Amino acid sequence: MVYDERITDLCERIAELVKPVRIIIFNEKRTPAGELVSFKLCIITKESECTRIEQKIYLTLECEVPFDVRVYNYDQWNAAIEDPGTFAYRGILNGGVVLYESE
Repeated sequence: MVYDERITDLCERIAELVKPVRIIIFNEKRTPAGELVSFKLCIITKESECTRIEQKIYLTLECEVPFDVRVYNYDQWNAAIEDPGTFAYRGILNGGVVLYESE
């Protein structure tokens, strides 16, 4: 699937800034005409300080379309996707698309 250039550009800048393991898009809002209104990304990182990563993204990067990020460290993510009752499992793992994955 082809994503809006603003989404892919932001993903590239996030990848450079915080070196995540994976970036997943799990929500896009569009107008009836198809114009992108907002989107949400899940950032999975090896860092333990998820709040610091989230703050760094919001304070450093700008996008002309409003966006939200949800940051999980690798251990939190792996634990969350084991439980079908979590948002990580239902909303992100099974409803999202990987846009970036480190080697």
